Amino acid sequence: MCTHLHVDHVGWNTRLIDGRWVPTFPNARYLMGRAEYRHFEAAHNAAPRSPVNHGSFEDSVLPVVAAGLAEFVETDHRLFSDRDAALRFAPAPGHTAGNMQIHLTGRHDHAVMSGDVIHHPIQCAAPWLSNAADVDPAAALATRMALLEELADTPSYLLTGHFPAPTAGHVVRHGDAYRFRFGD
Repeated sequence: MCTHLHVDHVGWNTRLIDGRWVPTFPNARYLMGRAEYRHFEAAHNAAPRSPVNHGSFEDSVLPVVAAGLAEFVETDHRLFSDRDAALRFAPAPGHTAGNMQIHLTGRHDHAVMSGDVIHHPIQCAAPWLSNAADVDPAAALATRMALLEELADTPSYLLTGHFPAPTAGHVVRHGDAYRFRFGD
């Protein structure tokens, strides 16, 4: 499940074998946001000789599509849901054209894989600090604030992609801001 298609989030999709990029998991389905894919596809088609997204679109996304393993989903896609558990994507605009979060809910637990909604623990205390790669900093801030507010002082886990280890923890209120508390 790809929260977005930046180079540092798709590198595991493929591996180089005998000079060809092939899917790492040939029996898997690779879920990618439709809007996200279309954005990078348009950039690739406009300049096919340019290394879109540092070349990762060509070596880590297109081989998965060519192998028929990509499944394009909307930003609010639900993979499954029953009375005890759910796994779903949720829109997370701002970082990329079709950035998403992944929510996993169990009977008594909830975890959010935030992708690049939040890059560093300092953004809990100072959420207005944006990442240079955010295509829409204002939308990224709104998304970050909504996520922090949703998770603050709850037992929900925040699973981050770029925090220094450990990367899972809880969001707690700290005055007018938030803090990231590692572990339980």
